Amino acid sequence: MARRIRLALVIILVTALSACTTVGLHTKTRSKVEFGGPMVLQVCVLRAQGVSEQRANEIMAAVSKELALYNIEVFVPWTRPWTRAGFTAYAMFDDLGRRDLEPPCDRLLALVDRNVADALWGLASLPEILGAVEEVTHTHGMVVAVAVTEAQLDTTPEEAAVHEFYHMLGCPHALTLTKCYELIAKLKRHAAPEMDFVPGITQTGEFLYTREKVNEALRKAVAEDSPTASK
Repeated sequence: MARRIRLALVIILVTALSACTTVGLHTKTRSKVEFGGPMVLQVCVLRAQGVSEQRANEIMAAVSKELALYNIEVFVPWTRPWTRAGFTAYAMFDDLGRRDLEPPCDRLLALVDRNVADALWGLASLPEILGAVEEVTHTHGMVVAVAVTEAQLDTTPEEAAVHEFYHMLGCPHALTLTKCYELIAKLKRHAAPEMDFVPGITQTGEFLYTREKVNEALRKAVAEDSPTASK
């Protein structure tokens, strides 16, 4: 049961783009919110073989441009090769969820490539997963970085990445970003420079102030998903 509940929570995020659900449109409220001074968000990147360095840079540039609205600078400390773990988002998140958030990473992003199975799935007009963020800590996410299917004519990889980064800052789906502005401002107020970490965020909106707390929460979630775990 615990596994089904947790996967359902992930689905709320990953099917959002194909179901035309958004994190919301910008409103005039943004100009009235005090977002404070500069904050650096260090995003470590796992890049699948079929995602070029240029493609990765373009996606991160789009994220950087969007988050600059909130005086947030996106910095990529490292990019490492990554082998896509299976066909489904669930398989990929099983891999991502087992990876500790290591210094100096604030967030971990996997850039996913496409394969023949993805193309066939798209031709069948089945619901597509273009991006996802886990809701246990909001620190681990994935984005399909290569556009090959019809669904991506409506939502580009850059747009999908921006969408998911709002989730990584704790924003839910909504018609507008009005509530999101306050959530981002609150996160920035709790990201003290001396902590050297932009806090993770639980499903209930509580902050996880250290990487150790983030990793502990994810390990617990993975353990509860284990076939040997009591349900």
